[in-house]
Amino acid sequence: MNERQPQTRQKILDAASSVFADEGFAGARVDVIAHRAGVNKAMLYYHIGNKQALYAAVLSRNFDRIEEELNRTLVMGGSAREQLQALITGMARTLESLPDHPRIMLREFASGGMYLQPEVFERMARLLGTVRDLLTDGVRRGEFRATDTVMTHLVLVGASLFLSAVAPLRKQVSTIDPGIEFPQGADLGEFVADLLLHGIAIERIGEST
Repeated sequence: MNERQPQTRQKILDAASSVFADEGFAGARVDVIAHRAGVNKAMLYYHIGNKQALYAAVLSRNFDRIEEELNRTLVMGGSAREQLQALITGMARTLESLPDHPRIMLREFASGGMYLQPEVFERMARLLGTVRDLLTDGVRRGEFRATDTVMTHLVLVGASLFLSAVAPLRKQVSTIDPGIEFPQGADLGEFVADLLLHGIAIERIGEST
């Protein structure tokens, strides 16, 4: 393989990712992606394929990175609480390195996953299984109370995606109220993990739990 081919593919995927995030799948145009990548359409089709193939490749690359981070986190071991906290902060850190992904996925969630291929749903289900197993293990160890694991997963992922997606608004919001701050990266993950694990209510002695 030519040494420049992986670099060209990477440039195309980066360009496609930003256009899909800006315009959505329906609004994205292949010629715009090619122009942003600095290649012609023929080269784009040669390296990746049509628009659907581009979309699938972008999402596959994103989920590869997310799964790699989660697997790396879980291999470290520790208590269920420590693993869940590490998983959430790792996900936030990965999303920070993939700023287009939250916007792409939030568009898909709003449309009912209109343009998602079966493989993406399989990847999402695999991530759900990872979180479900961790939560179930935490209940077994006596570290977590029993909750609906699917809903807990959706809260975790939804909060991470939404907070990552709205981060660019912090400049505009700060002009209205300088005291408003948006957590980023690991800080964002720490915030979500702390809120999920501890909530906001103060437990007082003598009160029922």
